[in-house]
Amino acid sequence: MHHARARGRRLAAAAVTIVLAATGGTLTTLPAMAAPAPVAEQDDPQLTPVAFPLDADVVGAGPSGFLSKTRGTTPEFRWTWYADGSSVVLPGATIAAAGGSDLVVTVGNAAPVAGRVLRVYDLSTPATAAPAPQEVDLEALGDGYFFEGLAGNTLLLGKYEEGGPVRQYAATLDGGTPKPRWVAGSAGLDCYDGSEGWTDTGSALYECRLEQTGSDVKVLVDLTSDSSRWYVQTRDQWARDGAVSATHVAWREARMSGSRAIHGIVAHRRGATGELWFPSDDDLTDPLYLVGSWMASGQKAHISESTYLDGASNPTKRPFTVQSIETGEKVQLLTAFSSAVAGPGGTLLVRGGTPEQGEGLYRISPRADGGRPDVERIASTGQSTVVTLTGSDTPKALTGEQAERGVDFGWDLSRADSRVWLTLTHVRSRTTVYHEWPDPSGAAPGTPRRVTWRWDGKSLGGSPDLGTAPNGEYEWVLTARPDEGIGPELKVTGRFTVTRPVGAHDYNDDGTPDLFVRWGDGELRRVGAMRTPAGDNVTPTGGLPVGTDWQVYDRMESVGNMAGTSVADTIARDRSGALWLYQGTGIGEKPFSGRTRIGTGWQVYDQVAGGSDLTGDGKPDLLATDRTGGLWLYPGTGNANAPLSARKKIGTGWGIYNQITATGNLAGAPAGDLVARDKAGVLWMYLGLGNGTFAPRVRLGGGWNAYRDIVGIGDADGDGRADLLGVNESSYLYRGTGDWRAPFKGAVRNGLVEPGHWIDAAF
Repeated sequence: MHHARARGRRLAAAAVTIVLAATGGTLTTLPAMAAPAPVAEQDDPQLTPVAFPLDADVVGAGPSGFLSKTRGTTPEFRWTWYADGSSVVLPGATIAAAGGSDLVVTVGNAAPVAGRVLRVYDLSTPATAAPAPQEVDLEALGDGYFFEGLAGNTLLLGKYEEGGPVRQYAATLDGGTPKPRWVAGSAGLDCYDGSEGWTDTGSALYECRLEQTGSDVKVLVDLTSDSSRWYVQTRDQWARDGAVSATHVAWREARMSGSRAIHGIVAHRRGATGELWFPSDDDLTDPLYLVGSWMASGQKAHISESTYLDGASNPTKRPFTVQSIETGEKVQLLTAFSSAVAGPGGTLLVRGGTPEQGEGLYRISPRADGGRPDVERIASTGQSTVVTLTGSDTPKALTGEQAERGVDFGWDLSRADSRVWLTLTHVRSRTTVYHEWPDPSGAAPGTPRRVTWRWDGKSLGGSPDLGTAPNGEYEWVLTARPDEGIGPELKVTGRFTVTRPVGAHDYNDDGTPDLFVRWGDGELRRVGAMRTPAGDNVTPTGGLPVGTDWQVYDRMESVGNMAGTSVADTIARDRSGALWLYQGTGIGEKPFSGRTRIGTGWQVYDQVAGGSDLTGDGKPDLLATDRTGGLWLYPGTGNANAPLSARKKIGTGWGIYNQITATGNLAGAPAGDLVARDKAGVLWMYLGLGNGTFAPRVRLGGGWNAYRDIVGIGDADGDGRADLLGVNESSYLYRGTGDWRAPFKGAVRNGLVEPGHWIDAAF
């Protein structure tokens, strides 16, 4: 009866894998590492007579060639000869192993002999087609055998014993019918994990357990003599797969120290007693190999292993390094690796690469004097490890209107098989948007790639706003990581600016106005506005707390760019009559840089209004009405240290009004304008003449006493005309028309202020 084996065999002639470190990078996991070992040069590092498939791993090697396996659900197994670079595909194989000789064993899944008949190929001589194989019927050998791997010319088999433990068998492949012989497992010793050991071409290491005590042991079998040696693992700890060389045995292990697990590597010299312990920060699941007396390890990297939508990339994969068991010296061999198998003479064949030599198959060889292993590239994918930028289309400067329409970016890369992601950051606020292109696993290796992205011009991730992007400088960073992480990441950066005129009430510098509301407990909130697609209203983007203790003020006004910067400012009068300037920052989360006292004695004024340029000099001015009805003009200077000039009286009889609001340009003339509400609730318009005075007033309508605050919100709907906002328990937008005879359209309710909020002031 045939028994299917659930776990695949990794005992094929594998014994060391190697990884590359990023060029010029500083290794954080191996602080005392020596300089990278040199790789043997060839005439042309990117061209070689022997080709390695781009989308494949190495799974076996012998003196005459190597065995590769393509990735995917239907793998192709191909043997390639070193002599002339020719190759053949081994038909019908779903599993294949080569163990350091030129013999290859394949297992197929075709009925009716799926998994039961092995095909043994002798591939020592180049051929145009796969030679006729020897077939080995496992059922003919006896009940319960299953294939595990190949070591040299020795077939490795497991066998389920009736009512007992799993035993491990070996059979020499000499052209005749194989004769299995028992090599590991006995009464009370269950070598249940034979499929998890590593082998060199003449030895095999098995995972076993003593059934009586539950102790885990590793059993090393010398296949030339069938002699074995046990290595007992630390009781109640975690041990991983082992590695074997002609001189040493090693495995990863975690040992408890109090409540903390300490990771490390246990190493033994073959034929000697005692162990050596090497602490290691590597993950227990990282593969471990041996090349003579050197332990080899690294972190296998694959492009699909990590995706971080917050913009943070996966930490650089650990390069493939070796460490001497004898001296502790550490050396980086390759930048990265994806697969490795043991080859003849204690060598290791590694699919990997370096920036200098490119990607391909590398041979790592032990030295007779025990020194650093030699590294030589023996086959090439023909592809550079390095991904480069060959062209780009990115902006240098944008107007606000261009940003709001959306912006197209494009980059040309030398390699299609690279994971690519982008971060775009508003430099001043440090808010960021992140974009990642789809996994390129289906991309044809070796072909170029163009990545494009359309930025919608909206504000960035992590910002409470959803409106248009703020003014200022932006930095983009494009990162491309070659497939499998082999080779250094490409990072290219660029900058551009978004520039639009300073807008009234624009406190996050995004071209749309904001509204400040004070809650009854003194908390100040900035409510951002976003234009509706139809352009007939605004919707809120959230109320963001920006300050506390604002109950100390009895007058607060948005006054435009009074301090001479690029964003709007605010003034506030406290109850002692001191006037304070809050300079704008353009950062929505922190719209003010702090307050500066710019005047005293302002308690004489009933009303204060600011934001309109009344004198025609391009600077916003301030108006105030005193308790006798006098109207006073404070011309703006644009100087933050002294933002107001000496006052000028420009009117009398203004005591009839209980609110005045500077609106900017309502009627299409260059000067700023003013609206005033009388105590009967009638709203009047005063058109500015540009010399600090006004034309005769024009009646706009009654019923405006329904509003607690009337706010000159600026251009809310984006049509270039100043608008007005009326605030009570809700808020209503009056869109400007630009016609002085009917300067506003009818009221449209919006959500900048919502019923139920305890708001006592808006400006």
